[in-house]
Amino acid sequence: MDETKSSSGKGMGASQGSQKLGGEQSQKSKKKKWTNKSGAPSDGREVLLKVGGLEYKAPGRRQRVVLGGIVLGGNLILVLAVILYFYNPSFKEFIIHVGK
Repeated sequence: MDETKSSSGKGMGASQGSQKLGGEQSQKSKKKKWTNKSGAPSDGREVLLKVGGLEYKAPGRRQRVVLGGIVLGGNLILVLAVILYFYNPSFKEFIIHVGK
C-alpha cells in the first residue's frame, strides 16, 4: 500500500525533469514561424497561402463587396442575354452572325 502512495505522486506536481522539458518547449515556441521580410507593418489579415516570397491573404470587406458585385452583375447580364436570345429574333440573328 505504501508503494501506491509513493508512485501516485510521481506524475503529479512539478519535478526537476518536467522543468527541463518545459524550458525546452518555451524556447521552441519563441521562434517566429512567419516573418515579415518587407518590414511593413502587418494589416492583421489571415495568411491563407504562402509560397516562397508570395503571400495570399484573406480579402478585406471592401474587396469582397466589389468582387461580389462584379459576379452578380455578370450573372444578371448573362441571364438577360439568354432571355433576349430566346424571345427576340433580331438578337438571335445577331448572335448567330457574330458566332460565324
